[in-house]
Amino acid sequence: MYTNLNNEHGTEFRNALNFQLINAQSVRIASGYMSLQTISVYKNELIKIAKQNHGNVQLMLGMAFYEGLSKKQNDACLELHELLSRYPNSGVYVTYGRRYHGKVYEINNDQKTTIFVGSSNFSPSGLSGNIECTVEIIDEFQKYQISSFLTYLFSKYSKKINEVFINTGNKKTVTDSIMNKYRKLSKHNETIDFSLPTINIDLARIAEKEQSNLNVYFGRGRENKNNGKIIPRPWYEIEIISPKEISLSPIYPKGNFLAYTDDGLIIPMRTQGDYNKNLRSRDSLQIFGMWLKGKLEKSGALRKYEPVTLNTLLEYGSTDLKLLKINDGKYFMIF
Repeated sequence: MYTNLNNEHGTEFRNALNFQLINAQSVRIASGYMSLQTISVYKNELIKIAKQNHGNVQLMLGMAFYEGLSKKQNDACLELHELLSRYPNSGVYVTYGRRYHGKVYEINNDQKTTIFVGSSNFSPSGLSGNIECTVEIIDEFQKYQISSFLTYLFSKYSKKINEVFINTGNKKTVTDSIMNKYRKLSKHNETIDFSLPTINIDLARIAEKEQSNLNVYFGRGRENKNNGKIIPRPWYEIEIISPKEISLSPIYPKGNFLAYTDDGLIIPMRTQGDYNKNLRSRDSLQIFGMWLKGKLEKSGALRKYEPVTLNTLLEYGSTDLKLLKINDGKYFMIF
């Protein structure tokens, strides 16, 4: 067990990793985070392994696509990728389509495959600074399973770092133009009539799906047509897909309508698609998200860049979006 405590409860993981890399013929590291310092320290050694053994040094950053990197980190990763990718099956990758927060180290040599799993990121704090808990996997079947998982992770949920856009500045949750649209929404002071015909849209059924339309930020992003790179979707972009039994109701809105919210805003909305199932804001999908996710954020139930889950909704105190029909083009919207 490696805890970085250097006592009876475990030693530094850095020493174990360094020892395994001495005779390594291939390396796969999938870590939620990597540091600029660690990339600098291990760069030459990793390139040497790739060069001597004709490739297969792969590093994966699990959170970079969604959370970004500093410019120096991104530049270092791109440089390392360019150097590694000269050799077959080698390079720096980012998780794409799903967030990855695990920490797995697989090192192969002539004798055996060594695998470590635990909490240690590929960073100074993970390798030696923080109190961590990382263990070597001994059971051969478990080693096979983990190796198979890494292959799946790199093949299905990764992109080369030079193929995606990585945010290297201060994240803006919304552009100025969208923010201005939101600020200019009309206000109302009408009293909600709870006796009106009501549609209850259950958000709990989709909240547990990480790439649901509440969580498209964590999906596969969009391709920039100018440079071909994949860009994450905006944080506030959402729409809600209503089940058929809801969207076919005569109470359910069809096409454009105005939503009079429970906090005094008037949001231009629309439904579209098969059976009008797609519920979205009209001028930008982010307007709806700024309202709904904004309420979750203000309550403390949701932090930016974290998925909306069932627990998020329960912490907020509501799992339903309610639409109360005033007339064909006007609804109260409550969340």
